[in-house]
Amino acid sequence: MIELGTILIAIALGATLVARRAVAGAARHNVVAARLRTLYSLVSALLALRLVLSGWPAPIIVSLMMIAAAWLPLAALRLGEELVRRHAARRVKTLALAGAVVFSVLAATLGMVWNAQAIISLALFQLAVMGTVLFHLFNNRGTISPAERGAADTILLALLLAIPLLLTDFQQVFPDLTVRGGAFAALLLVLATSRLISGYGRPAALFVDVAVMLGAGGIVALAAAGIAIPEGDVYPLATCTAALAALVLLVERFARTQREEGGLIEAVAYCGNERSAILSAHPLLAGGEVIEGAALADMPEQALEGLAAMRVIGPRVDDAQWADAADELLGRHSASHLLRLSAVPPRFLAVMGGSLGEERLDAELEIVARLLEREP
Repeated sequence: MIELGTILIAIALGATLVARRAVAGAARHNVVAARLRTLYSLVSALLALRLVLSGWPAPIIVSLMMIAAAWLPLAALRLGEELVRRHAARRVKTLALAGAVVFSVLAATLGMVWNAQAIISLALFQLAVMGTVLFHLFNNRGTISPAERGAADTILLALLLAIPLLLTDFQQVFPDLTVRGGAFAALLLVLATSRLISGYGRPAALFVDVAVMLGAGGIVALAAAGIAIPEGDVYPLATCTAALAALVLLVERFARTQREEGGLIEAVAYCGNERSAILSAHPLLAGGEVIEGAALADMPEQALEGLAAMRVIGPRVDDAQWADAADELLGRHSASHLLRLSAVPPRFLAVMGGSLGEERLDAELEIVARLLEREP
């Protein structure tokens, strides 16, 4: 009979592969997506090796697992740097790189005799680097735009929840656990990063995802108890259901994003010429908020004039003079971009686009803004 841990690892591997495929296209032109792809690749390799180990407990598989685990902290650190667009301290990067190299060499040369001290050292190394990633995200979150800050906060929360689960995979540290938490750590990380693609990177959204997972598991547990399933089978059934709920969420989210991705220009090209038709042509525009009149009344007149001179306002405003005013408006309306509808009087459309593929989205929104401003 297949063990519960093996089933959970298989589900987490499926979720990670789905996520990796979803970011593959964006990784060609977006640095955050490229860092995500690297992280997903390492997590996928680690989970796949754990599956192999369950059927073939060979020392070489253990060594390969340790190598993949050794490079995970560096991949997380590089992702954290890109999310806040700030380099970590040199000593932190040196520690992450040196640790990855040292543990990789140790795994490749002495993998046959991995002892408790080596495993615990690897766990401490991972904990130390992940801790610096958390600090780096928290310490620099105020330097980025509100939309980017939401994405960084979501990853920060995911790491806070995932690190304790990840540490339970070290059997020498926690020898008595019947189920390890590494699979759920991977699911949490993928759920959080999926929000970077869908464009709604908020900690509250991750809590909703976790609540859906736990709720699905709880409903199945109650149903199983109600039909007199043996108590020993209820927990595995509920746990697998929670993991499957996360996988379903991810598949649906990535499928929806893929349908919408790249469809903005195509959708607008075949709609009517009226502004109302353009706004309803694509979910990104249909979900936008028109900002005008009273919503802009408290903004300084000079700042409004400066913002109205720009057709599209994104997370990075080239003119530093109006950057604070742009951040204020973007944050107030939970938007990633503002599209100018008219300069006099100032009117904007606030939209929330995905954090990945930002360069392409900027170009598409520039075209759409021209059409919107031209039509009555």
